[in-house]
Amino acid sequence: MPAFTAHHQRFWLDDRPLFIQAGEFHYFRTPATDWEQRLDLLVRAGFNAVACYIPWLWHQPQPDQIDLTGTTHPLRNLAGFLDLAAQKGLYVIARPGPYIMAETINEGIPPWVFDHHPEIALINQHGIGENVASFMHPSFLSCVAGWYQAVFAILSPHQITHGGPILMVQLDNEMGMLHWVRNSFDLNPITMQYFADWLQTTYGEDVRVDPQVLAARLRQAEGAAGAQLVADYRRFFRSYLRDYAQWLIAEARRHGLDTPVVFNIHGFANGGKTFPIGLSQLAGVLRLPDVISATDVYPSQIGEGTFHQLLLVNAMTCAIQNPDQPLFSIEFQAGGNLDFSNMSSSFYDLHTRLCLSNGMRAINHYLFFDGENDPILSPVKRHDWGHPVRKDGTLRSHYHRYPRLSQTIASYGEALILARPEPVTTIGFRLDDFMTEVNLACTQEETAIITHQREVILFDLIARGLALTQRDFQALDLQHTAPDPHQVPLLWVMLDCNSDPATAQTLIKYLEAGGNVVLIGRLRADGVLTKTLNVQPQTDPPFTSRRIHIFTIPDIPASFVQTYQGDLETVFATADGAAVGFRKRVGHGELIMLGASFPITNLDDLHVFQQLAAWVNCPAPFTLSTWADVRLSRGPDGDFLFVNHYGDDPLETHIHYQGQPLCDGHPIRLPARSGAILPLNWQVRPGITVRYTTVEVRSITETADGLTFTFAQPEGYTCFAVRINQGSTEERSESIQHVHFTNGTASVQWPIRTT
Repeated sequence: MPAFTAHHQRFWLDDRPLFIQAGEFHYFRTPATDWEQRLDLLVRAGFNAVACYIPWLWHQPQPDQIDLTGTTHPLRNLAGFLDLAAQKGLYVIARPGPYIMAETINEGIPPWVFDHHPEIALINQHGIGENVASFMHPSFLSCVAGWYQAVFAILSPHQITHGGPILMVQLDNEMGMLHWVRNSFDLNPITMQYFADWLQTTYGEDVRVDPQVLAARLRQAEGAAGAQLVADYRRFFRSYLRDYAQWLIAEARRHGLDTPVVFNIHGFANGGKTFPIGLSQLAGVLRLPDVISATDVYPSQIGEGTFHQLLLVNAMTCAIQNPDQPLFSIEFQAGGNLDFSNMSSSFYDLHTRLCLSNGMRAINHYLFFDGENDPILSPVKRHDWGHPVRKDGTLRSHYHRYPRLSQTIASYGEALILARPEPVTTIGFRLDDFMTEVNLACTQEETAIITHQREVILFDLIARGLALTQRDFQALDLQHTAPDPHQVPLLWVMLDCNSDPATAQTLIKYLEAGGNVVLIGRLRADGVLTKTLNVQPQTDPPFTSRRIHIFTIPDIPASFVQTYQGDLETVFATADGAAVGFRKRVGHGELIMLGASFPITNLDDLHVFQQLAAWVNCPAPFTLSTWADVRLSRGPDGDFLFVNHYGDDPLETHIHYQGQPLCDGHPIRLPARSGAILPLNWQVRPGITVRYTTVEVRSITETADGLTFTFAQPEGYTCFAVRINQGSTEERSESIQHVHFTNGTASVQWPIRTT
């Protein structure tokens, strides 16, 4: 039977790379008589997979009533749905929970679980019980075990390893999200016992705390001691979620699961700036062996002011997840385009293109279909968020974007799947800077400060500066991985006064070994980095506005300004005559320190960033006559240039790469808010290489006379290189064919062998 695996940052079915293009379909919200028509729409969109939640509360409404074959209701026929998907040639990503969220009662947990087992409920810091299970409570785990026994009796025989359609299974959903959005600590006695054990393991045998006393201390936490206890709780909760995930995996395996396990990452808000909070919560889970991580992303808009946020989210995810897997989004926004909304249908296309350029090789477009709820699922009947397909099966405007892009992806085939992004530089970050999901009064000020710093500096200064100047980047968690200057010659880092000594030591060792660091933020006054640099910082009060002078640019509005005295070497930024930015050798490396917080909002700010990049020898590989978002992926069978245009007017631009004109200097032309994936040196067939095209390939037709290429736009330029074998000798030559076409098609002669 086929084997589905993840390695070399790609998904594979046996020995063939697989790009997964799925649409989420909630079979339990659509009449069973319409299932076939909905799945046909996925096939028409060019998708090869369907994903689906499997709601526990729907299939087991009472403890003694489990229906997964449709005996009590046709919409409970999970087995029939899986069989139908297989008949349509669709792979399946199954999502059985126990939690599913999906706007259901109790987020998918049957009400009888709480009614019969009130002891499992989370008890928050106010002493109030919530309808959220304390994950590791034995009574809850016992109920989950019963659900898994039933649901995997259906799922296991339908796995790809048994000749079925299921490629992978997501266990639970958005673990920790409810605690974050409700700001709820879990003071259930069972959880507090786990916390007490964690404290003892972490700090030694002398730290023995009664769970009831520990809960009381959290309720009454104040001052520095209270803030430390909250930090300990947050760190403990990472391991608690990891333990819960390990239990789920073991239980699923016990009932026959032998395909990969998926856990998804929640928290996409504010353009993605909150998303790494979910990464922080789930870091222990995502680093478990063989776990596949998947993101939930809902940007709602893609533009010049926001696209960098998604790039940073993706880069940080890659830094945390299993290094063998590619980027995978299991909830990739497909909704929001209501019939009378302000959403643009171009968003869905641009969003997909941006993430493809970033290395994403599996996408589940969520949610693809509207539907209606049975009262068991929700008291709200309508489940409609502007998805591509309405509840009656009719199509919204953005549905038609999907098959067109799918045609392009299919045309490029394995060459595109195998191509990988080519990062220019690296962003270093501290994952603990996002460990802010739950707060008490004693931590709110510190959380507000680090939230400001990471959003303004990390996202809107560093990531935006790199993205706007076409410097593609990867990311690295400095608390988990020590950078090697030979592999990572340059780091862009946001650091604040809360930084830990271990991260400072990592940076010092990196600098001494020859690494270069652009450090933006604030130094700890008593920190090891401050002592190593031999500087004395003076820090403004938080959120105090100040104007600074950087290079030749005066009056840049900033906050969180820190000035420095001491051995500064070269000063390049000042505030009221005091040094704010300096450049200094450290060992064999170089540090550029800028003690200020400001976003890039205009060309002056961008000029400052360009100067910083020039100082650390980080050249931009691309130059364009008119700005566009450009990114290059390289592969064994060809390279691909991704061009995204976010403007409202048509684009014409000439692109140079490392000083050389691309496409023989011909312009790239794009309509408003559109993108193109352009092949470079693509080996389309043995003996035929597409040197370049200035427009996107939509299809390739092969006949006895040659190949005909259909393009996304009617006019453009292309260049073919055709290898010619001379008789029986080993001599080979190339016939170069330059084609300017105006009818949306171009042809290359076939066959290529001559005598």
